[in-house]
Amino acid sequence: MDAADSSLRRAATGPLQGVALALYFVLLPYIVETKWRFSYGVTNGAILRDLLVGLTIFWGVFLALLVIYVVQLRHSRTLPRNGCAWLAGVIMMALPFLVATSAQASVATRRVSVAAAVTSPQRAVATADLTSGRHHVTRAPSHYELFTLALVARGRRNRLRTTGALDGEDFDTLAQRLHEGDEHLVAQLREVIGSDIDGEVVVNDDAFDAPARSDFEPVVVSLLGPRRGGLFLGYAREGGALPVDLSRTSEELAFSIVGLHDGTVRFAQSDNELVRALARRRDASTVVVFLGDPAEIDEELRELCVTLRPASGTAHFSSAPARRVRVELLRAYPQVQGLAEDFTPTLRRRCVEMVAYLAMHSGEPVTGDRLRTRVLVHANVDASKTTLTNTASSVRRSLGRDANGYLLEPVSSGLYHQRGVEFDVADFHRLVARSRRSTSDEAFDLYVSALGLVHGEPLASVLKGFEWFTFEGHRAQLQRDGEWVALALHDAALERNDVETAFWALRQGLLLDPESDELAHALQRVPRLRQFRGDGTSAAQDETIRPGRAVAMSWAFERFGR
Repeated sequence: MDAADSSLRRAATGPLQGVALALYFVLLPYIVETKWRFSYGVTNGAILRDLLVGLTIFWGVFLALLVIYVVQLRHSRTLPRNGCAWLAGVIMMALPFLVATSAQASVATRRVSVAAAVTSPQRAVATADLTSGRHHVTRAPSHYELFTLALVARGRRNRLRTTGALDGEDFDTLAQRLHEGDEHLVAQLREVIGSDIDGEVVVNDDAFDAPARSDFEPVVVSLLGPRRGGLFLGYAREGGALPVDLSRTSEELAFSIVGLHDGTVRFAQSDNELVRALARRRDASTVVVFLGDPAEIDEELRELCVTLRPASGTAHFSSAPARRVRVELLRAYPQVQGLAEDFTPTLRRRCVEMVAYLAMHSGEPVTGDRLRTRVLVHANVDASKTTLTNTASSVRRSLGRDANGYLLEPVSSGLYHQRGVEFDVADFHRLVARSRRSTSDEAFDLYVSALGLVHGEPLASVLKGFEWFTFEGHRAQLQRDGEWVALALHDAALERNDVETAFWALRQGLLLDPESDELAHALQRVPRLRQFRGDGTSAAQDETIRPGRAVAMSWAFERFGR
């Protein structure tokens, strides 16, 4: 009884406080205005005015609290039981009567907007998505919306009748089944598809006799059209490849792919979109379909989504014409020529270094950890897996593809493999090795070809990176072969009395090995041999070079510079 009495007292207190607050709200402005003028005629007028200012501030606070309570009531929020909340409820009940006049005045304006909305295709799309079989009911449609829906449905029906697929009775039966949500047909279709991760199937009349399958494993299908007396479908689950017609655009592919499970199907066209879509999945019922070439993404990502492959009798992914991609390290700043598109600007240095490292280890699959700790490392800090993935994606796009696929092949078991990329360092070592097994005349041409690949001191302008080129021994091997071929060409040129070629050979060798004492000493003797036409160094050791008999070397640089 005490609890009931207390609740009744609280219920009665609210209206009383509300009435008092309403009187206070109405009368206070009048009191403040009259007493303010009266304060100038009394002794303690300043104190009275200060009191009136305080009452005015309190009146403003009460007004702001009343507005807040009205807003909260409009959003169906719970309010405390006090007089201010009761007064806000009274105002909410009075609002419809207060705005009735203005609502009647806007009837004519709304009629004009209705006529314009009939021609708006967005209204029809927002009311019903007829193409995907979904119907969203948010409120009772107006008459003009019903006309819009009728026109859209009539157009869809006319197109179906034009194709001859359905007559009037069949269309009505199908519409009724779509309206009722015939899950039994979908369950039968899941039984026809089976449990394989992906594949193709022809759905014919026998499918209606198949038992309904009750599992809810996510699976998507692609409509490929009629074939062999039935409906040709491709299907795939997560980690599988969905057979589709790759001659279609991405929008057409997304429209033809349907999920048979109670979940969401999302689409991604690039590796970045794919990563974002996978990260935003709420549960296993969300299937992500990658609309791009599966070779553009790594194996780990392919296991988490549905990729595409050409269906039987359809087009394949188009391949670019043959190009010549070449990595050049025998110059001051490394270059990669013949790219299908430029590297990502923020990753260019890492991309060039990754392509060079994979080209240096051609035919040898390289692990991702090796690339992170040796190639992409910076300031003794290993690169992250995200950096490796982004760099590999940029390299794969930039190198492009040929008839056999991408030059940077998709990652398999964490291994990276690159093919079809030429490498000047490998060509240099190959020419030197051939020259050692060749006759003198053939060897001379091979010497010149090998040293002609050198366009500057290798990696002299690189500010960071390429440490692996030194500690893996590639620079030492390059200097060793460079010194040998330079001295070999020097001796062969002197035998032919071609001192300019001998001079050029030693200069090219010093670019590869600037600290070689043998090359430096030989270089100092070459002009004297040419000037006095001696057959050894002893005849010119103590002679001086006079200005009238200086050696002209400009033509030699021009010839070998080409």
